[in-house]
Amino acid sequence: MKRTVLLLFAIVMLPLAINAQGLVYAYIVDNNGPATNIRNAPKGKVVATLPTDKAFAVTLISAKGDWWKIGDVVDQYGDDEMEIVLRGSKTGYWIHRSLLQFSIAGNPNGALRATPSSKGKAVKIIDEPYFHPVEVKGNWVKAVSTDGKTTGWIHRDRICSNPLTTCP
Repeated sequence: MKRTVLLLFAIVMLPLAINAQGLVYAYIVDNNGPATNIRNAPKGKVVATLPTDKAFAVTLISAKGDWWKIGDVVDQYGDDEMEIVLRGSKTGYWIHRSLLQFSIAGNPNGALRATPSSKGKAVKIIDEPYFHPVEVKGNWVKAVSTDGKTTGWIHRDRICSNPLTTCP
């Protein structure tokens, strides 16, 4: 009986452990008003707002065009750190990719690749420290610099998703 319960527990928890290892995060940067809109679908109804005078990071789930589906838990950084649970949508939570950014942790040289592989040719980074996520493929994130001049793939371990630090 104990063995069956443990086996069932392992079967239920294994996908959660695998998923937790592959999470990709980005932070929100929105200078277009007092609040960032979170929608129930790409270009959908606004179901939540986050104040733009606070720093937030989100989990990236999947991309659809220029929109990202994000997790329902948002991390707020700063003096008043907390987790905010989004509510009000049965179809998920979406944000436009232009509002999502990350920087490269550590030395940026060699961080971006032409293909999603450590064997991919290194892409030269031209004076732009911030990137928008475009696509996720396994542990790799395709990114474009905020100035639009540099595109490449970065391993999720090299992403700095904390807007208040530069990450080691």
